[in-house]
Amino acid sequence: MTAPAATDAGPGDANRRLPPVALAAALTTLVCWGGTVVANRAAIETIDGTTAGVLRSMLAGFIGLGIALAFRLPFPESARHRCQLVISGWLNFALWPTVLSIGVALANASHAALIMALLPVTTGLVAAIMDRVKPRSGWWLGAAVALAGTALLILYTRPETEAPGDLTLSPTWLVGDLIVFVGVCLCSAGYVSGARLGPVVGSWSATFYGLGAALMLTVPAMLILYPYSDWTAVTSASWLGIGWLVLLSSLAGYALWFLAMNRGGIARIAVFQFLQPVLSVAAAAVILGERITWTILAAGLLILLGTWIAQKYAH
Repeated sequence: MTAPAATDAGPGDANRRLPPVALAAALTTLVCWGGTVVANRAAIETIDGTTAGVLRSMLAGFIGLGIALAFRLPFPESARHRCQLVISGWLNFALWPTVLSIGVALANASHAALIMALLPVTTGLVAAIMDRVKPRSGWWLGAAVALAGTALLILYTRPETEAPGDLTLSPTWLVGDLIVFVGVCLCSAGYVSGARLGPVVGSWSATFYGLGAALMLTVPAMLILYPYSDWTAVTSASWLGIGWLVLLSSLAGYALWFLAMNRGGIARIAVFQFLQPVLSVAAAAVILGERITWTILAAGLLILLGTWIAQKYAH
């Protein structure tokens, strides 16, 4: 996961040492977000993907809204800003987690982690379209490289059940990867909406009230899905996965990331995001036993390189 920026680093930030608090917060955030796809995989072992996504969003929504009300965070006053809050909340905290859970259920954690690394690129594209701004040629080059890596990852993979050989197309993984990619696009649109709201009410309000806004979708959906799940069969591992997604991925992750940006500056903290997919793929290999093939490594390098180039020429 990645978060929209709220503030920027000052002109002298590059010459100062990164504060220990900012460094610790950034690294802890990467651990929280790096474990998202693994926690998703654990959650969907005994809970179907749709229910797991809705459940984590609903629980995080109640906690987030409670925090916003308890600390009396400012709420958007104008109808336009409230509309932005709803759009951001629905896309980021309701649809995106649910779509991610469905995609991970069909594909695997390492694929989802690398596709999620596209978020800075897709967010930049959505922002350019909404602002009617033409990105620089360097940005297009980076986007093309990242999308080439994504195409390689999605279209050509070797399922774990097959013997090593030439690249093969896996229909099931193809559908799962495409679902995750669609979710990334939805999340990007939500990030842009939330980023425009941040300067008005602050990043904390945009995040926690956004979590609360998602309840308008997640609560009715949970009431519909609840009778169709065998809750007595849900294992402790699945509940631990849900707990990670709610407390660490959704709540602590965003809170610590904003703390890191405020103390260390966006320019220096943003580069830490490139470590997230690496941690996620490593966790998928170590914890879930997923095989990391040369195709995945090549695709991951292209995605990370393209994203780095795109971010370099984003402004």
